[in-house]
Amino acid sequence: MSAPNVHTGDPFGLESLTAAVNSEPYRPGQVSATGIFDEDGVTTTMISVEKRDGKLALVEPSTRGGPGETTGDEGRTKVPFVVDHYQRDDAILADEVQGVREFGTENTPENLADRVNRKARRHAADLTMTLEHQRVGAIKGIVTSKSGTVLHDLYSLFGIAVPAAVSLELDVETAKVGSLWQDVVYAIEDALDEPYDGIHVFTGRDFHKSLWQHKSVQDTFLYHAGAEVLRQDVPDTFKFGGATWERYKTGARATADLGAPYIAATEARVIIKGVPDLFLTRFAPADYIETVNTRGLPFYSKAIEKRNGKGYDLEVQMNAISLCTRPQVLRKLTLT
Repeated sequence: MSAPNVHTGDPFGLESLTAAVNSEPYRPGQVSATGIFDEDGVTTTMISVEKRDGKLALVEPSTRGGPGETTGDEGRTKVPFVVDHYQRDDAILADEVQGVREFGTENTPENLADRVNRKARRHAADLTMTLEHQRVGAIKGIVTSKSGTVLHDLYSLFGIAVPAAVSLELDVETAKVGSLWQDVVYAIEDALDEPYDGIHVFTGRDFHKSLWQHKSVQDTFLYHAGAEVLRQDVPDTFKFGGATWERYKTGARATADLGAPYIAATEARVIIKGVPDLFLTRFAPADYIETVNTRGLPFYSKAIEKRNGKGYDLEVQMNAISLCTRPQVLRKLTLT
C-alpha cells in the first residue's frame, strides 16, 4: 500500500478527502440557516476587525464661496482575533473492513475508501454543529467552547458594556408586552444608528410558549391577524411586534454536549438583519504544508498511512471564527 499523495489523485489524500467532506449537503442549525453570517475564506490564521468611532452628523450651512465647516478625522482602532482550530482525530484499520459486507448489501465487500469517507463525513457533521454553536455565541456576544470556556468575549474586546437583559414580564398577565418590546427595538436602533432589514429573535422553549400564550399577544392576533392563527398550538415561528420569533430547538434542554447552553429555555436572543458585515464567519487554512497561505475552506480532511501499513490515521479539521462586529446591538430577553 503506497503512501497517500495529494498530487496523484489518491482518494485518501488531502485534496480528495477535503473535496469529499466539503461537497456534502450543508446541514446548518437555525442561526446558520438565517444566512446572517457573511462567510469567506482567509489566507491567514488571524483576522482584524476595524472599529470606527465616526457617527452620523448634520452639517451646518455656510456662505457660498466661503469656507465650509471642518471636522476631525474618524478615530479608528483594530481588534485582532486568532481563528479557532477544531480537529477530530480517528483511525481506520485494514482489519475493520476485512470480511465486512457493505451496508445494505448481501455479499458486497465493504470498500476501505468508503469507510474512510464515511468517517470523515461524520466528523464534518460534528464540526458543522460546532460552527452553529460558535455562531450562537456570536449572537450572544460571548463565543465559548462546548464546555463553556470563553474563547472570545466580544464586549470586552471591543470595549463595550454588556447591554442589560430586558424582561418582557411574560409572567404578568396585565403586562403590555408590545410596549416593552418596542422599547427594546428603540434601544437597538439607537445603538445601531443605521438602516436594517428586519429583526429575528431566537427563543428558548419556555420563553416561546409564554410569549405566544400571553394575553396581550393573543389579543394582537385576535384583532389584527384573525382568530385562525390562534388555533395553532404554539407555532415554532410567528411574527409579533415587527419581528420574527423562532423557537430554537436542540433537544430537551437546548444544551450542547457538556451542558453549555445554546439558547436557554427562559431566554431569547435578538439579532438584526440586513446590516453589512455585522455578523462574520471566516475560515482559515489548515495547518498542513500544502495549505500554507491558501484561502481557507470550511473543512479539511486527510488520511495518513500508518507506518506499519495496517491502516490510516484520519484527521478532519475546521479553522473558523464567527463574530458580531457591533455587539452593542445584541440583546437578551428574559421571561420574568
